[in-house]
Amino acid sequence: MGAPLGGGWVPHHQHRPRRIDYSLAKKLPHPTLAWFLKKWRISFNRAPRPIRKFLEAVGLDRLSSTLLTKEAAELAFQRDWAREFKGNEDQVKAYWESYRHWGILEGLLGLGNDATILDVGCGISTVLHFLPGERHGVDPLGKRYKELYDYPEGIEIHGAPGEKIPFGNGRFSVVFCSNALDHCTDPAKVVSEIHRVLGEGGHFVLTVERFEVAKERDAAHPHSLTREALMNLLGDRFEVLLERESPWIGIKKFLRGERASSHLEATLLLRRT
Repeated sequence: MGAPLGGGWVPHHQHRPRRIDYSLAKKLPHPTLAWFLKKWRISFNRAPRPIRKFLEAVGLDRLSSTLLTKEAAELAFQRDWAREFKGNEDQVKAYWESYRHWGILEGLLGLGNDATILDVGCGISTVLHFLPGERHGVDPLGKRYKELYDYPEGIEIHGAPGEKIPFGNGRFSVVFCSNALDHCTDPAKVVSEIHRVLGEGGHFVLTVERFEVAKERDAAHPHSLTREALMNLLGDRFEVLLERESPWIGIKKFLRGERASSHLEATLLLRRT
């Protein structure tokens, strides 16, 4: 994720193709376009790894999020992911253990059946699958996701944006926001809402891609957060209990056995003050 879009090609002798610029494309979720992109995603996922790496280098892995609206791009990703996630739940938990420091987090949180947990921007493969207690997820496309995927009993999914969480003040003991803050329209408002619905001393587990400098991304990722920007968002409303970084790798790539990139993802355990 995250390299800025560029136009044209690097000369052959430099051996590095530049990313293709689709910035002038109309972002319309037209049925024919959606059909084409679905076929393209299937072909891309089945391509040999060297070909996929080349297509990623020139930006062709991001046709959906470049040509579609933000909502349509998110829905297209989750529609494909719902099929892949089924039967791979254990591997997704292994992903959390390998790259999101779940072993440490689990010990520090000490979650039991009395926990009240919210996942903001939950998507299909929410961490709620692996947790005890009362579990709720919010996502702008939550209602659509319930049409694509049968969440296990005990997980309640609500169609709502993180900027307007439909719960009262101090409702939860733990809030997760996993690789979702940079997808939101207004990250500052989302953080304020998370602070509002957390009880006094409650915990906030945040994972997000971290950038050295802010850069242009795509419709599904309108923000690129540096560490300074992230800390400014959190302000003095949270105490940092744990901060870790890992090489970035998407869950899909992890399931395929691909290597992590040199890009970084930050995982923070925070306590509401």
